[in-house]
Amino acid sequence: MSQPSLLVSVRCVDEVAAAIEGGAEIIDVKEPSHGSLGMALPETLAACSVAVPERLLWTFAAGELLDSSRNGDSAACRVAVSLPKLERLPYAVKFGLSQCCDIEWTEVFQDVAASLPVSVRAIPVAYADGQAAGSPTVPAVLEAAVQHGWSTVLVDTFDKADSGSLLDLFPIETIQGWVAQASRHGVEVVLAGRLSVQDVPAVSACEPMAVAVRSAVCVGGRTGRVDTQLVQMVASQCQAGSVNSQQHRIGRNELKGENL
Repeated sequence: MSQPSLLVSVRCVDEVAAAIEGGAEIIDVKEPSHGSLGMALPETLAACSVAVPERLLWTFAAGELLDSSRNGDSAACRVAVSLPKLERLPYAVKFGLSQCCDIEWTEVFQDVAASLPVSVRAIPVAYADGQAAGSPTVPAVLEAAVQHGWSTVLVDTFDKADSGSLLDLFPIETIQGWVAQASRHGVEVVLAGRLSVQDVPAVSACEPMAVAVRSAVCVGGRTGRVDTQLVQMVASQCQAGSVNSQQHRIGRNELKGENL
């Protein structure tokens, strides 16, 4: 399997260049002050869509699937308003699943996905801190992706203050199992969730499609600014984790060969 891509979340067009210079391969646009998947303003999305080079993928966060703004607009409506203003459509749009644990959320998600342009993927976000989010479990979201043919699932954390990181919530063996099981059924997994620089090698070794970060590459925390040197550091750690995983796999295969 190829090395996981490094996804860096930015909140403005000025951060795009810093992320790319540091080695980001996917640019995600969000407004972190508005929650885990806070949606950026339409003008911010438009500016970032121009700033990201054609050779790189870009995505954006669209808030919670069931979330409505003060004027009653749903996340799907806000996306529908923003997309026509973009010079370049995103690779994917992400929707959080908070408050979805007791409803038939898959039907809602299917409807939202169907409303997007054919070239734009809808990605459900499975929250590792499901109790805090009131969301379906990660295995339940992955199973739904397999059943409905969704290409990608993002695993993240909902509560950025108290729930801890992804690795605080689940052992690395469990996370590896999620990725491996999804991969067997053709579903790609992106791993996020308050990951620190030190967390990245272990998460990268799980062989997800991408490792996603923001706070780890920001000066001043999650609502601070993306720093090129920090992105370079995380990119290096991401590569190190991938190399270690490949070496471990080669070693296992060699042992199997000796036992034959």
